[in-house]
Amino acid sequence: MIVATGPRAVSVLGVALAAALLVPASSWASAADPCPLATTLTPTYKYAELEQKAPLVATHEMTVIAEFTDRVRNLAVSVPDGVHVLGKSGGRLKLIVPVSASLAVTATWIQARDPSDPNSDPFDPATNCTATVTTALPITATRPSTAVYLLKASDGYAAFAVTQDHNRGDVSPLEVSIRVSAKARFPSQGAKARTMAVAMRPSERVRYKRHIPHEEFATTPMRCRFYYLTCGGPAFVQSWATELRWRSAGRWTKKSALHGGGLLSYLQPFRIVAPYGVMVNAIVGTTRNYLPPAFAFDIQVHQSGQLVGRARVAGHCGKEPTRFGESFYRCHPVRRKFG
Repeated sequence: MIVATGPRAVSVLGVALAAALLVPASSWASAADPCPLATTLTPTYKYAELEQKAPLVATHEMTVIAEFTDRVRNLAVSVPDGVHVLGKSGGRLKLIVPVSASLAVTATWIQARDPSDPNSDPFDPATNCTATVTTALPITATRPSTAVYLLKASDGYAAFAVTQDHNRGDVSPLEVSIRVSAKARFPSQGAKARTMAVAMRPSERVRYKRHIPHEEFATTPMRCRFYYLTCGGPAFVQSWATELRWRSAGRWTKKSALHGGGLLSYLQPFRIVAPYGVMVNAIVGTTRNYLPPAFAFDIQVHQSGQLVGRARVAGHCGKEPTRFGESFYRCHPVRRKFG
């Protein structure tokens, strides 16, 4: 037998050791024999949302955790292609739950060949085995978001909120759109719309490289440029959206529980995430010195391809005298439709 010595032998040994350490855990698992069906452990799963125990609800960003009644090692879990996985580590998998009746989760691990035998050890190659089990986890269907109409175009000002159901609401992105017209009739469906997406899941937040003025310190021209959906134009309709700061427990939200939070940016729509929903506002004109003769706007909020909130208003504006001999501009809706 020839035994190599010297620096070259040390180099070869080092390469071999490094290659062994770089073998993935899945390869170690496949190297073991398959476990007998009678002694294969059965994984159970628990779910968490924002570190709180919760049911597996479609569209939600959740963590799936595999658990066993005995010791296992090299545990790995996976889901079918097409499921949006946010991260995984061992028996934990963070994902966006798909819209489906169930979710197939496959777990692979190394265990003792006979867990009831004290001499069988999952860390001993002579007494361990590899197992793979696929489990269909039931998914809870979502409920659609709800629109609550707060101001129904008093003096040309309208506001409504769209909020998710407290228990199992749809948290897919919201799509806010508005069409405007300088005539006292609803804009046609074919009119050009200004659209903005609103994220509701934490993972969808984007940190943009370009900094825009903070809403609290932005002047009106800055808000028109960076935040508002519409600002000025022939109809002189200003429109914007804010995140909902609170939500009440239960499906139907009380108006008193709704409060607008951060102003959402049309230019950077995913800078702020709105986990509870969105509040949309529209107002005609900005000062008493000028209001358009006629106006109309159509605000819509869609989610998962469905219309969940809508406000349509058309009217006239003009100068009105007061009993003190003065006059002021005021808008009067001639047609309104909500929902």
